[in-house]
Amino acid sequence: MNPFSPTQSVETLLTEANRHTGASEIAAQVLLSAWNSRDFTVPVENLSLLDGDNYQHAINVMDLRYHGRAPQSVIANGDKKFHALWRDWSHLETQRKEAA
Repeated sequence: MNPFSPTQSVETLLTEANRHTGASEIAAQVLLSAWNSRDFTVPVENLSLLDGDNYQHAINVMDLRYHGRAPQSVIANGDKKFHALWRDWSHLETQRKEAA
């Protein structure tokens, strides 16, 4: 059984993304991909950069989307926080190839 609530998982990964540590980029990618998977992706192999608790938080965030809930909807001021996250990590946006 998962000991973390969806709100706790989103808030924890937001904090990690804003700390600018070795795991910050993957924390941001998980959140941004759950928020906007058209423009952001999660390199699965990089999940190993997370410690055990943060890995579980990442799984919780992905599970939110599986159940049709957006991560910004489970935290206070979610839209504002996710737009700030996007500004900080916009360089991670996936480069899409234009249709030929």
